[in-house]
Amino acid sequence: MRAITPSATGPSETGTRSYIDVPRLGWYIALPCLAILLTVFHRLATGVWWLADPVRMADFVAGAPFQYRVLLPAIVAGITDVAPWLGVNVVFTFLEVATWILLIVAAHRVLAALDIGGSDFVRRLLAITIVVPVALHVIVPDLRFQSTYLVDSGVHLLGEWRLVALFRYVYDVPAALLTLALALFLIRFIQNPAPHRFAAYLGVLALAAMNRETAVFMIPASIAACWGVLDRRTLVLALIAQLVVFAAVHGGVKWVFPGIPNPHANVGATQYENHLVHNLGHFSSPLYAITYFARFSAGFYLPVLLLYRYLDPALGRMLICFAVPFLASAAYFGRLVEQRVVVEVVPLLWLCAMQAVWAYSRAQARAAEAIPVRYPQDLPQRPDPIGDDGVAVVRTDADWLRISAAHERVSGDGHERHPVQDDTPPSWNRRREAGHPEVL
Repeated sequence: MRAITPSATGPSETGTRSYIDVPRLGWYIALPCLAILLTVFHRLATGVWWLADPVRMADFVAGAPFQYRVLLPAIVAGITDVAPWLGVNVVFTFLEVATWILLIVAAHRVLAALDIGGSDFVRRLLAITIVVPVALHVIVPDLRFQSTYLVDSGVHLLGEWRLVALFRYVYDVPAALLTLALALFLIRFIQNPAPHRFAAYLGVLALAAMNRETAVFMIPASIAACWGVLDRRTLVLALIAQLVVFAAVHGGVKWVFPGIPNPHANVGATQYENHLVHNLGHFSSPLYAITYFARFSAGFYLPVLLLYRYLDPALGRMLICFAVPFLASAAYFGRLVEQRVVVEVVPLLWLCAMQAVWAYSRAQARAAEAIPVRYPQDLPQRPDPIGDDGVAVVRTDADWLRISAAHERVSGDGHERHPVQDDTPPSWNRRREAGHPEVL
């Protein structure tokens, strides 16, 4: 990763003539429209779990551990105190629209920080794709297969397949946004390890910890990403600073809201629930496992796995050190059938996939530019292209673009242009009998 020099986008201004950057204007118009559409779908396609009802969370009387995720409830409570004519659900709705917009903006900024896309227009288009995997995790219902198929009088029939709506939690979409924002500020800090950039990262970490305690997994991820960039003393100080910030925020929230009950808690003296056996039972169905991983992060993990050689080492370390402990905790404490519980890892998979695909495409482009165009007689493993009667003989699997380009250059130099004929297997046999060497 490297620092990116800002460059102008759009046409240059000539004299006093003004212009409208139509692509950028269209992007600004599309953002709120798309955000409103996603918010409407989210509201209509999901339900509300009574322990985490938005109204109860804004009144700070919800159940644990949901009430400890106080970032948005505190903002809504402050707004409704200033403007009591606004309902709690209305304010939460407006905040979700703003969160979707900020998610796309953060995606655009992180693509620019890594110089992905080549142009600002392409980056804006790529940034919009971040909403696809996030929406799949927080909006699209879960698929349940009570039975894969049935046998009735010797006839195989489809079993009981149904859709189960997800629950809606006010901190899900902000969790995706804050995880991507943490990655953005961490990348900027790696590119230029300045104190003010690390302070900005700590500020975002504090907000993420107020939104959901899973932000703690960003601490080992940040240390792994900075490994080799900072000296060990600075790494230790960065680790201590992050632990202090997280402990202060999370501990402060629990101190303000002590003794919040959770009637379903079954993990020691904590307010968390153990869902490991329940999760393993669902994944015992092969059809459910296939459909689950087919929609997981919209498949953005596939480019990461296939193009891992092109993945930036810092991004790879950050992804592994975040995803492994995060997914392990989600499998134990969360209900994986609600894919929203793993939404934090989705922006990181999306970012790594974008970077790996872009690095691969750039490598392929550089390799193509580095290959020189050679004359037919210089191509390896080919017979002398000039055959009897001045006819160029070329194998059927020859590189036709290079052959044609070479002949064009030869004829442009004043030489006689030779026709090119297909060399079929019989002609190869005739050349072998005539004593022409054949190179396979």
